[in-house]
Amino acid sequence: MAGLTVDKFTENEVVKKCLKDLQEEFPEGKNPLVVSDVLDNAGHQYVNLVQKGGGVLGVALVGYTYILEKMNIRFIRLAGTSAGAINTALMVAAGTKQDAKSEYVLDAICKLKFIDFVDGHPFARWVISKFITHQDFGVKVKRFFSAIIFTLVILLAGDFIFLGLQNAISWISIFTKVFFGLTGLCLLFIAVLIAYVSTLLKRLKNSGFGINPGDFFYDWIKEKLHENNVITVSDLMSKASAPVPGLHLRVANSEELKGLDGDVTFICSELVSQNKIQFPEMWKLFRKNMDDLQPAGFIRASMSIPVFFESYFIEDIPCTDEEIKQIWLDKFGETDPPSSARFVDGGILSNFPINLFYNPKVDTPRLPSFGIDLDDSVPDDAGKNSKMWSMTGYFGRIFNTIRFYYDKDFLIKNKIFKKGIGTIPLQGYNWLNFFLSDKDKIDMFNKGAQAATEFLMQFNWQEYKTDRIEMKLKIIEEQLHSGNAENQ
Repeated sequence: MAGLTVDKFTENEVVKKCLKDLQEEFPEGKNPLVVSDVLDNAGHQYVNLVQKGGGVLGVALVGYTYILEKMNIRFIRLAGTSAGAINTALMVAAGTKQDAKSEYVLDAICKLKFIDFVDGHPFARWVISKFITHQDFGVKVKRFFSAIIFTLVILLAGDFIFLGLQNAISWISIFTKVFFGLTGLCLLFIAVLIAYVSTLLKRLKNSGFGINPGDFFYDWIKEKLHENNVITVSDLMSKASAPVPGLHLRVANSEELKGLDGDVTFICSELVSQNKIQFPEMWKLFRKNMDDLQPAGFIRASMSIPVFFESYFIEDIPCTDEEIKQIWLDKFGETDPPSSARFVDGGILSNFPINLFYNPKVDTPRLPSFGIDLDDSVPDDAGKNSKMWSMTGYFGRIFNTIRFYYDKDFLIKNKIFKKGIGTIPLQGYNWLNFFLSDKDKIDMFNKGAQAATEFLMQFNWQEYKTDRIEMKLKIIEEQLHSGNAENQ
């Protein structure tokens, strides 16, 4: 498919049907879509938005937000991890809060070759092109090594057989020589492979345990921010907190417009102090002046997939400064702040930070928190029968147990937030397949659009609001019972 353009995403039949179905379900003037009590004078409804991490699956996030924006939904506060951080950054940087952003993000996707993100050793590109595709990665690795072992076993068996027969049948010696030669070549290949892998592992250690520097991504996201006049951290925060002209409430609320200023959050995992870092909010941990940091670095830190990308570092932290020491102490109880911070993918600790926008002080919510979930688990690996899991499914479960626990724990305790989450089914797609075809990108965009359509069809703002009020009352009641029990 030559010349990928925005209209190939937005004008395909799947997306047009999604919009048609929504317009028929929510005709203007008769049964309008209501998802929030916060509006502007142009009729846009405002929500908070959290986007989950998921590598190249982030294309599906854009399909989801495209539908939301087409239904006149806009965003006050935004947060994301990894791929979700990338989409969040582009949505914050482009235009104003009243503007639709998804087509700008699509245009960036159309002009981008995903494989350019794989900017490390040529071996890295080869591995990704040969192994990390739609087919299960573990299956391909298993087949590769099984083929090597099987070939070696056959050759060794041939060596013994022909060596034994050549004394009885003289012409068999020809086969003996051929098999010994092939066995030597096979052993040489294995030796070279082991030596090469050993060299790559040393290289991996020297390069911050990442096969790709991540320089191309850093330069690309920095360029996109600069295109939208986001040069400094101050610029980023100003964009995120810019007021919306004519913002008002649909119905009266005691909180009025307090706290609806807007912000942006990128989740990162810091390894030296072993803490979850929220940028740009926590910039004071690392510098005296916020603009000594680069906003592109926040997104680069959030998407630093371990091993795949090198860690992102912030060096020369003024850790002996009393003010910074106090901030570390107040925030994390750290008495000895690090002089250098090392970041990896925020998804290690919180891949879906839906808890960020919960304010327990608000009695009646004015707007919901929408979340976009990505589900790429294959049926067997997603099932309860653990004996059916593949090797990648097994290790995936271990990894997911760690990275989803914090977010899952919040949802268990605050079930109402699940009503604001839409899930995009992406089984069959590999989140590290940077060789995505144009058709794959469009298909993922379509799946995001379909998931958003399904979500809006079933979302009930009044029910969400009522349940939030009841949840708040239940929390107060539990706190009172706990307090009475302590006083007994």
